[in-house]
Amino acid sequence: MSMMARSFTTLHVAALLAALSISTFVQAQEWPPHNLRILVPFPAGGSADIQARAIADELSKKLGKPVLIENKPGAGGNLAATEAARSVPDGTTLYMATTGTHAANINLYEKLSYDPVKDFQPLTLVTIYPQVITASGPYKDLDLAGLIAAIKQQGDKLNFGSSGVGSPTHLGGELFNREVGTRLMHVPYRGQGPAITDLLGGRLDVMFPSIPDALAMLQAGQMRAIAIMAEKRSKVLPDVPTTAELGYPKLLSAIWAGLYTTAGTPKPVVDRLAKDLAEIVDSPKFKDKFEAMGFEVRSSTPEQFGAYAAAETKRWGDIIKALDIKLN
Repeated sequence: MSMMARSFTTLHVAALLAALSISTFVQAQEWPPHNLRILVPFPAGGSADIQARAIADELSKKLGKPVLIENKPGAGGNLAATEAARSVPDGTTLYMATTGTHAANINLYEKLSYDPVKDFQPLTLVTIYPQVITASGPYKDLDLAGLIAAIKQQGDKLNFGSSGVGSPTHLGGELFNREVGTRLMHVPYRGQGPAITDLLGGRLDVMFPSIPDALAMLQAGQMRAIAIMAEKRSKVLPDVPTTAELGYPKLLSAIWAGLYTTAGTPKPVVDRLAKDLAEIVDSPKFKDKFEAMGFEVRSSTPEQFGAYAAAETKRWGDIIKALDIKLN
């Protein structure tokens, strides 16, 4: 091939790539082509759902198209995650992921119908909600050292409740057992509501709910936070010590929520979504509302969110494997 022919071919390829790039950008400018939806893997009214609805309202204003919420609970979030993973990669399907769907499930289930990394494109972290240690009956008013001593004295006679096997409230309790050397028996429930009801009724001894899920009862005095399973204190519970400051730096457990779209979505669309969503999460309106409810509001870039989810997957994977917890 002559020098002139090679030069022509190089210029032709460069021009073609430039044209494709411009075409993609124009398509992104005309995006979205229709309504968007946010798949939420839990029932309406829960923590993930109320965040998704607040974001949907603001995102629809930015994009000029309705953003609909679709609640698809079941199988620990796997049903909605699978649907999101198989959606058209055009950025019109978003997924409200949590610790369970994108950090724990891949370590819990022997066969998962989606890959939380390969099938999803991170957009932004939204919130982190630390869990608290709370107890009932004669253990309610103890400090952490006193609670641990009382549990050890009872051997394996005391229990803790959770919203289900493999849930953050279950894993938080198992982490507690491992880090402080206790043998609380796990009692799984179908949802956190029934478990909290039994804790308040004295049928459960200990629980590890998230701050937002327990805040109203904590503020009403129905429930008492013995410690927060975090490194720093909560703005809404400033007088409650953390497990880290009480001498248990590895006794940290929190639920997080963040938004993904389907892998393969064009970069200009991903960039626009990430920018708009971060602006919504960082807005005083969103932060003030959710921080008052006990959430720690924290936006991120897609790259930061991907790295955070990877670190969480490894951390919970190590814990799950050490405890030998498996789900079918």
